[in-house]
Amino acid sequence: MRKRITALALVCIASLFGSAAKGAQPAAHLQGFDGAAGWINSPPLEPAQLRGHVVLVDFWEYTCINCLRTLPYLREWYRRYRDHGFTIVGVHAPEFDFSAEPANVAAAAQRLGVVWPIALDNGFSIWKRYGNNVWPHEYLYDQNGDLVESVPGEGNYPQTEAQIQALLKSADPRLALPPVMALLPQDSYDKPGAVCYPQTPELLVGRRPIADASFTNDPARDTNYADGDSSHRDGAIYLQGYWHLTREAAVSGGGDGYAALRYHAIALDAVMKPEDGGPIHIDVTQDGKPVAKSDAGKDLRYDAQGRSYVVVDTARAYDLIMNAHFGEYELKLFPKGNGLGIYDFAFESCEIPQK
Repeated sequence: MRKRITALALVCIASLFGSAAKGAQPAAHLQGFDGAAGWINSPPLEPAQLRGHVVLVDFWEYTCINCLRTLPYLREWYRRYRDHGFTIVGVHAPEFDFSAEPANVAAAAQRLGVVWPIALDNGFSIWKRYGNNVWPHEYLYDQNGDLVESVPGEGNYPQTEAQIQALLKSADPRLALPPVMALLPQDSYDKPGAVCYPQTPELLVGRRPIADASFTNDPARDTNYADGDSSHRDGAIYLQGYWHLTREAAVSGGGDGYAALRYHAIALDAVMKPEDGGPIHIDVTQDGKPVAKSDAGKDLRYDAQGRSYVVVDTARAYDLIMNAHFGEYELKLFPKGNGLGIYDFAFESCEIPQK
C-alpha cells in the first residue's frame, strides 16, 4: 500500500511570501484575478463572469508535491460537475524562477491534465488578495461568491465534494449526482489507523548552506567539493566533485561528482532541472546500493545491470523513493554530465501499518 503524508502536515509552506499574508483571513468573497501575468486554458476571468457558478479557487505550484496530489480529485470533480454549474480557477504562484515561465506552466498543465482556467500569479498579487500563505490551498465559493470552505493543503476530499454537491443541488434539487468518490489508495493517511512518523523537513537547496563547503568556496563558480565526512548529518546536503550554487539550486559541473543526503522518511521527491536543456542521466543509490525495486518511486528506472537511475528531461518534481518501511537512509545522486540543477527535496512519512 502506497503511503502518504498526513493532512496535518501536507503543505508546501511559502516561507518567502508568507509574511505578506501573515495573520490574514481567507477572502470571504470571491476576489478578482487582476495582476495575472497571463492565462492558460482561458481568456482572463472576472468574478462577474463566474456569478451563478460554484467556484473552487486552487492555489498551486506545479513542482509542489502536495499540490500534485490534489490533482486527481480536482480532475474528477471538474469532469463530474462542470456541466452542472461548477468551475475551477487555478492560481499558479511560482516557487522557483523556472516555474514562473508561462511555457513551463503550460507544458506542466498539459502533462498533468489540468484543463481548467489557470491565472499566472507571478507577482503574488492574487495570492495576497486572497490572504493566502501555502500551496496548495482550496477556496470554495457558492453561486453568490461567498466563501463556503477554505482547505489549506491536502485532505478533506470527501467533505469538499459533498459541499460542491450540496451547493449544486441548492440551485437545482432535481440534479442526479454520483456518489462522493472514495479516497484514492495513496490517500489512506486520511483513514482511521494511519500513523505519521517524524520526518526530515523539506530542503530548499539554494537556501541552505552546503554541509561540506569551505570558507574559500565561491558559490558562483564551479568548485571542487570534497566530501570527506564519513558520518553525514540528517537533513544536510553534501557535495562531491564540481558544483556551483545559485540562489535556488546546486548545479553540477561535470566529472564524477555526487550530491548526498541522509534523511528519515518513507518517501522522497526531488525538484530537478536540466539547466542546459537536458536530458541528464543520474544514477541513484540508497545506502550505497541501487535502490531496491520495492523502494522505488515512479520516476526511477533500472538498466540491464540492475542499476537505478532517473532521467531529468524537464524542470519538475521527480518521485524517486517510496520506501517499503519508514527509516533512516542515505541517498546519493550521481549526475552524468554538467548542468543538473537540484532545487528541492521533499519527504513524507505516513502509512497504515500492516497487520
